[in-house]
Amino acid sequence: MTNHSYPPDKCTFELLSAYLDGEVTAQQREEVQDLLANDPEIQSLYRRLLYLRDEFQNLPTPQPEYSPQELSSTVFAKVDQENRRCKTYVWGGGAIAAVILATLGGILNGNRTLLLQMANRDSQLNSDENLVIALNEPVIALPANTEESLMIPLDQSLMDIIENK
Repeated sequence: MTNHSYPPDKCTFELLSAYLDGEVTAQQREEVQDLLANDPEIQSLYRRLLYLRDEFQNLPTPQPEYSPQELSSTVFAKVDQENRRCKTYVWGGGAIAAVILATLGGILNGNRTLLLQMANRDSQLNSDENLVIALNEPVIALPANTEESLMIPLDQSLMDIIENK
């Protein structure tokens, strides 16, 4: 072998690779040229590296399946769709939470709602009051179907009209 400062393994490979890329100093360039002139193993490695470099440069460049405009419009459309989906979930969840809070607030509030007042009113009926259901006869006497009987004056209550007849 030759008398160079690099071991003939990984460092030599890296030095040859840097020489091919043009990334060596003048001293390293002289050393690589000396190695190539005197060492058949280094010459073989250099030829393989040259062959690999040429093959990589000759590889065909794959054509993109989509144009950049199509790709960007598709990506942004999916982003917009995801944003709309998230907004739908947020608004839907907010509406459900508002309904639940309104319901709980109405039930637990000190001012009772109409529903609870009606329930309390039904439970406070006097025992003296009886429920009357008229199946065959009306509870109040109905007038005959004449033109006058169908007219209801607005200045009197309905109960006053019935009592006067």
